[in-house]
Amino acid sequence: MITMLCTGAHAYTTEPLQACRRFDFRVLNYNRALRSHALPRGTYIFGDLDRLGFWELELAARLHRVLAGAGLRVLNDPARVLQRFALLARLHHDGFNRFAVWRVEEPARPDRFPVFLRTQSAHRGALTDLLHDADAVEAAIAQALERGMPIRELMLVEYCAQPVADHLFRKLATVRVGDALLSTLCVHESRWTAKYGEMGIATEALYRDEYDIVAGNRYGESLRPAFDAACIEYGRADFALVDGREQVYEINTNPMHGRITEHPFPLRMQACALFHERLFDATAAIDTPSTGARVPIDDELLTTQRTRDRWMTRSRWLP
Repeated sequence: MITMLCTGAHAYTTEPLQACRRFDFRVLNYNRALRSHALPRGTYIFGDLDRLGFWELELAARLHRVLAGAGLRVLNDPARVLQRFALLARLHHDGFNRFAVWRVEEPARPDRFPVFLRTQSAHRGALTDLLHDADAVEAAIAQALERGMPIRELMLVEYCAQPVADHLFRKLATVRVGDALLSTLCVHESRWTAKYGEMGIATEALYRDEYDIVAGNRYGESLRPAFDAACIEYGRADFALVDGREQVYEINTNPMHGRITEHPFPLRMQACALFHERLFDATAAIDTPSTGARVPIDDELLTTQRTRDRWMTRSRWLP
């Protein structure tokens, strides 16, 4: 059995895995998991880590240690996984990424432009268009704070993208499941943000190349250093090629695994089907039996928190 821990509103991302009959894949939200007296044996994946508050993240890390200490296979240690800013700073420091990042709450400001503003947590994408000088940066920060965006959440990111054709940008992705790294489908958009994709913008040649990327797992192993730097064993790295080099933008610990059932180019549906078959293979490889006694959640902090929260829908902080 495999159990994915995530926030209550984001269980839909793994629907193809939940529907697959090759293994028993379940989703458990953190509110229930952190209140459990015992959990069944099996493999556990800690996802959605960027959506947890500081206290839930600490409690999740304690739960991870209980499960791992009982000999279970557990992916993504909440205490060690690097969140967006820390990961991008590390990849830039290590020379993997060429672009830099800056925390708004710190005094340092960009020394090269353009940049854009975004949050460290969640998946809102860019909060601004490209900012081309220091005055534009300060104005954007002031507007964000005026709207109520917490300063500790705001970060500036140096622009680093390159179109694959006139007014056409491509975002690539690699999924990690345990030791397996799998190239997956691309996103094509007319804007540099390339988040959701635009129908009708990509050519048949691009979709043929996309199929080759998936079939040949072109960007599997080359993304392993980024996953290892982030201490992420399950997730999806979103990246692009700039002058032929992979540039990682984020690693999502609860990625969407949706299927494409209709598309003008059948080759895209074939690429999607091939990726999902490999995803199922990789997921089956991390499966472990659910036989045996349930694991008691007897960590002192979790036990105390569980008692305090027995009438609450969300955790109250102990500190």
